Amino acid sequence: MNKVICILSLALFLVLPAWGQAGTFPYQLSTGKDILLISAGSLLMQGAAIGHNIKGQLPIDELALLDRSDVNAIDRIATRFWDPGLNDLRESFEPFSVAAAFLSVGSYGIYSKIKTYEWEALKTLGLMYLEGLYLCEGSMLVTKTLINRPRPYAYNTDLPLSTRDRGANNESFFSGNATILFYHSVFLSKVFSDLFPYSKLKPWIWGSTLALSTFSGFLSVRSGWHYPTDVITGALIGGLTGYLIPQVHKIKQLENLVVVPWAMPEAKGLTLGWTF
Repeated sequence: MNKVICILSLALFLVLPAWGQAGTFPYQLSTGKDILLISAGSLLMQGAAIGHNIKGQLPIDELALLDRSDVNAIDRIATRFWDPGLNDLRESFEPFSVAAAFLSVGSYGIYSKIKTYEWEALKTLGLMYLEGLYLCEGSMLVTKTLINRPRPYAYNTDLPLSTRDRGANNESFFSGNATILFYHSVFLSKVFSDLFPYSKLKPWIWGSTLALSTFSGFLSVRSGWHYPTDVITGALIGGLTGYLIPQVHKIKQLENLVVVPWAMPEAKGLTLGWTF
């Protein structure tokens, strides 16, 4: 299934011109802005790596004292679930979403190179993508390092302590899987919409990618690995990052400015107007 997703994403970006005419490339890099974004993401990743080496899993004596009644009402349902198979399934979506993003960005870069004889689009989209990915991964990993939240299965008294006693059993908040998948969903959908503003595929792109990410979030809860609030938080952070990264790189265009040239025997000029 995941291989099919990658192939479809590649095929989609290769046949884009057949589904809607591309507009002017809408993004540009800014030295100061991009250094700031890359630096922030790198610092978060470095901080997370240091903290993760120090943090240990929840000790077995503390596991034995956990009581699901201490979990808030919204999240408590997740403490009754346990399905490693569903967890394996939802984790498989993440690396393939990364592959789909690389294929999509790369194929558009090749398409742009063929049209313009330049690699500017690939360089710009590639750096934008990495900036957002660094920020998402870094913020998620730092939060997991700083906040000790036992995973739902740690509260599941139907499981033996030996099953609940596993690595990262206190790194539930917030869901990295939801963060990365929603980042990819929104980033790729936003970029597609900006590159092909008149394409009829836009609602299908947004709907299908967000549906896949939502399904993965459901699996995170149903498998017993995450609470609903873990998934919601990850979705918000990933989605906002996926939207804002393309938005802050957009070229500001005076879309409301109307310029009308005129000429008379005595003079020539331009009339400027602003539409509201």
